[in-house]
Amino acid sequence: MSAASPHKVSSSAERTVPSTHMVERSAVGALSAQLSPCAVPDWSKRIPALDGLRGLAILMVLMRHTIFSLQTNSRLLLPILAAGQLTWSGVDLFFVLSGFLIGGILLDAKLSPRYFKTFYIRRACRIFPLYFSVTGLVLFMYLFHLLPGTPGDHQRVPAPWAAYLTLTQNWWWSGIPLLGATWSLCVEEQFYLIIPFVIRNLTRRQLVVALVSVVAAAPLLRVLVFYHYPHGYALCYVLTPCRADALCLGVLSAVLVRDPASWRLLLKQRIWLRGMLVVLLLGVIHMTRQGYTPWTSPMNTIGYSWMALFYTFGLLTAVSSSGGIMHDTLCHRRLMGLGTLAYCAYLIHVPLLHAGRRMFGVAFKSSASASWLAGGMLGIVATLIIASVSWEFFEKPLLRMGHRYEY
Repeated sequence: MSAASPHKVSSSAERTVPSTHMVERSAVGALSAQLSPCAVPDWSKRIPALDGLRGLAILMVLMRHTIFSLQTNSRLLLPILAAGQLTWSGVDLFFVLSGFLIGGILLDAKLSPRYFKTFYIRRACRIFPLYFSVTGLVLFMYLFHLLPGTPGDHQRVPAPWAAYLTLTQNWWWSGIPLLGATWSLCVEEQFYLIIPFVIRNLTRRQLVVALVSVVAAAPLLRVLVFYHYPHGYALCYVLTPCRADALCLGVLSAVLVRDPASWRLLLKQRIWLRGMLVVLLLGVIHMTRQGYTPWTSPMNTIGYSWMALFYTFGLLTAVSSSGGIMHDTLCHRRLMGLGTLAYCAYLIHVPLLHAGRRMFGVAFKSSASASWLAGGMLGIVATLIIASVSWEFFEKPLLRMGHRYEY
């Protein structure tokens, strides 16, 4: 979105990108020619490194569900699987990215007379058609017994089907197994029902105070929920207030990079930024060695916040760099391309992994581990093919439709 006119943002400014969950791209742009300490970059342009971060996030999620959740007693495989213990946190990276991109969109369009209308129409065009297509298909197959079992077979508290129409299924743990990944989509969409009003009505200083307060309160809330409610570990994982620290850190980052003094300081202190990233990485390594999962108490208290801070500093390092190994890796063509397919891939990969594993287990009489791995690989190939077709012929036309509405 152009910073030149607060009342009208060009349609190219909010290029929606399929984050694991549907993130409208806050069109953030290539920095190599913009990293001057004299001026804040034009954030309406694309930053290729953020496409790479999105690609990294979906890659982590796919690897988690394809490889790193394999159950085995093999002494050879156990150390390898342990090294990928935290790949489930790709969702947390998506949260930080979503906060940064959507927060940036809203900050740039804050004074627009079409602020709410344009934002929600564009979000609807980006999220709803694909979401309801995938969800509707799965529910239809259950309804007509085209899938084995019933939707409630694995549920502690059965979620009403209406929850999938209102994107509130994360409040019932757990939901339909094949739609389990949609909980994080719910978290983001619920957050974005609130944050536009917060950004619109608060001054910059008030906004920063509000965001910092949420970041500080989220781990305290998780402690309360974890220790005082049945299945508190699951509630900490899926409830929006418990995961709001990652989203708010993303919005805080969007505020930071749009302030000239903060941006100059960020560029001047890049060595300290990278130093903090290394310190946070050491904590991530420690959590990996300890085998923390989303169900352990350290993760449900401060662990989620630590991961969110790690990804936040990674994001800030990426947007303030114009070269180096990290920047070049994130700007790799294939990783950026994977980021483009992330939304659809995230929505459909679980049903396709399930189908692939079931096929190998039934048709080829494979061992449990072999069918799990081979079927998972087949499911990932199918996921990427379908996501590519969806992006080209379904999602992009809908994005163009949404971008007819300008701020």
